[in-house]
Amino acid sequence: MAIPAPLPHPNEDVDHLAARASKTTFVEKAGAIRSNHNASARSKAEQIAGLYDTHITETTDAYSRLGDRRRERLEYLEGLVPAGPGIPSDASEADRAVLMQAFVDAWERVQNASRAGRHLLLAEAERFDNRPMRRAVLTYALDVSDETILRDWTQLHLDQKGYLEEVRKLRTTLGGGGEYRGFERQDFTPLPKPTEAYDWPLIADDPGAQPGDNGRMVRPGVIERPRR
Repeated sequence: MAIPAPLPHPNEDVDHLAARASKTTFVEKAGAIRSNHNASARSKAEQIAGLYDTHITETTDAYSRLGDRRRERLEYLEGLVPAGPGIPSDASEADRAVLMQAFVDAWERVQNASRAGRHLLLAEAERFDNRPMRRAVLTYALDVSDETILRDWTQLHLDQKGYLEEVRKLRTTLGGGGEYRGFERQDFTPLPKPTEAYDWPLIADDPGAQPGDNGRMVRPGVIERPRR
């Protein structure tokens, strides 16, 4: 399985660029349709409504893919830090019980230790390869966001530069914040719904109807009728 790649700046991200391209494509194609004097108003409305539906789908899909890539990257990074009991899936019931008890015992020691004590416990765990203790300390550090322990351990044992900063950024972004939320709002907010996309559902079932015959849906649930 390929390692999920780090997320680039929005100006270099494939899904940000795809969302931007979708807007450009809609504007260009809708403009060409509207300027086609050989097409009827009904045909134009149908084409532009379909074009807008495509734009909505493309924008939504691009944002969904971006979210999936962020979650996959975060899951990968978090998986690099040994946390939890770490019991192999193929362990026997007897081995499972022994491993779980070792982790629980270590966990209790970690919870009762001071911050300096947890640093000492981790140092001893590394020295003597005490896996349950290592996992207990790192699990606790993750739970309480003890960045000192996590930074010291990841810098020694991982090749991921800026590990904690990247994890923090991904968590913040997935929570709806982060430094790129302005790019997201601009790129993944669809273009305003055009009049044709409001008109078409009103006339689609009547082959003889033209845009405006039954009024224009200026927004969902609000139809403006033509003045007589």
